[in-house]
Amino acid sequence: MADREILVRELKPNLVADYLRFFDDIYDNDPFLRFRDNRWWGGCYCSFYDDPRTEDEINASPDKRSENRVVREKTIETGKASGLLAYAGGKVVGWCNVAPRGSYANPRYLKQAMLDPNERVGSITCFVVSSRHRKSGVAWKLLQSACELIKKWKLPIAEGYPRNPEMSWENPYKIPQDNLSFRGSFNMFERSGFRVHMKLENFTAVRKTL
Repeated sequence: MADREILVRELKPNLVADYLRFFDDIYDNDPFLRFRDNRWWGGCYCSFYDDPRTEDEINASPDKRSENRVVREKTIETGKASGLLAYAGGKVVGWCNVAPRGSYANPRYLKQAMLDPNERVGSITCFVVSSRHRKSGVAWKLLQSACELIKKWKLPIAEGYPRNPEMSWENPYKIPQDNLSFRGSFNMFERSGFRVHMKLENFTAVRKTL
């Protein structure tokens, strides 16, 4: 897919139906994120950093997917969710969770990279691309747009958190390595001008000065 065919739009309340339609399709049909097959990862609706509950509490819910969907819908409708939607042919094919780092209600593992919680940083935390459009430049386009959005917010630093390639992880769902790059691959960040800021056990914090 040519880069010019991808249109990126900032998430706003009027796009809530597009957002939910995209994630509904992912959780119904994606080969590795179908909720019926993968209740641990499926059904998040990318509400992870806005949910005050622990991950175990979220996954223990008997109606996890529906609960997350309702909460996320309200978060978007009230303008409290932040990110970018990628469109191709008028349909959402990708998503990037990007927000001012201090705006996340529950930053979870990001705290490990926060030497100064008040530092003015834009966080790029998650990418979701539909299975039919992976490896076609969607995530790359979203990353470039995320940096532009962070700059628009007048934040001087863009920060990403790719999983360390050498990290060993028990993979009970047999998810391909490429699909584990939901935080974005280190190579993609590096090619976009990000440099290592802090290397931690499970991920590397990478930064780009804007």
